[in-house]
Amino acid sequence: MVKAAIIGSGFSANIHAEGYERSPLSELVTASSPTEEHIRSFADKHGLKDYYTDYREMLRREDIDLVSVCVPNYLHHQVAIAALEAGKHVVCEKPLAVTLQEAEDMVETARRKGVRLFYGENWLFAPALARVMEIVKGGAIGDVLYFKAKEAHSGSHSPYALSRRYCGGGCLIHLGIHPIGFGLALKEGVKPMRVYAEISGGGEKNLVHPNCEGEDFAILVIDFEDGSRGFIEANYITKGGIDDVVEIYGTEGVIKVNFSLGSPIKVFSLNGYDYAVEKAETTKGWTFPAFDEVWSQGLIQEIAHFVECVALDKDPRYGADGEGGKNALQIVMAGYESAEKGMPIEL
Repeated sequence: MVKAAIIGSGFSANIHAEGYERSPLSELVTASSPTEEHIRSFADKHGLKDYYTDYREMLRREDIDLVSVCVPNYLHHQVAIAALEAGKHVVCEKPLAVTLQEAEDMVETARRKGVRLFYGENWLFAPALARVMEIVKGGAIGDVLYFKAKEAHSGSHSPYALSRRYCGGGCLIHLGIHPIGFGLALKEGVKPMRVYAEISGGGEKNLVHPNCEGEDFAILVIDFEDGSRGFIEANYITKGGIDDVVEIYGTEGVIKVNFSLGSPIKVFSLNGYDYAVEKAETTKGWTFPAFDEVWSQGLIQEIAHFVECVALDKDPRYGADGEGGKNALQIVMAGYESAEKGMPIEL
């Protein structure tokens, strides 16, 4: 049985907790968050016998095998390094860090300590996209010539996402990191060579969100060494709930998937109801309510995979380790450099 702990008590921490609770190979034994009220409530919700307000104290425990880092982006490096140095395997939420130097330090520390650094990119585990990858690898659409992928909604629920210092940027690093990670995994073994991006300017230069220091709109193109291309879109200007879309064009076919609004349930309501889909502003009129949303988005399978890797001492799938997180972040950072300079950036 893999003994797990979580650092953090917010949105992603609750998802990770559910993942550990639903895995037959793991047990969530404790958690840490600096605010007493928050961590007490989290512990009560998940039936934890004890909890900590100081994660460094928690990391001294010898019965912890795996630690989930579910803190604001700017703390990923600091917290993950502490856990890795304590000899724990680590699951880090996206983005891996807010600078490439931090990401490289995390990867190197895991290597030096002989533990695994897992990267929490749920798009790699979403059932619809996992099936897409199988179809592509099976040769159904021939060689991939071009893909486009998007994550968009009307704005983050996290106050940390409004600050460049805390988030590392705007929607490109916060949302675009998902389709970038998926695209790099789709093109496994093919090196990205060049990145070009355009973004809104942040603050008053944004399309909708002047209170957001980072951009609320971003588009990015990746050129690969085999001549294929990827088009990434991320934005905070999309109404109607989270919008995750992928299209893949090959020499012998096409695949199109919308895995955020693909529910088989269709509801018309004049009064509205409790919840339809993440970030949806209303539940009135025609809606497509999600069911087991954390499962359909791959969040449960992601944790199960990492637990299995620890239990069986095996490496994670391509793109779901520290290197995968660092590679995705490299594309994001090249995008920011490209947008600032107004030119493509060679990798």
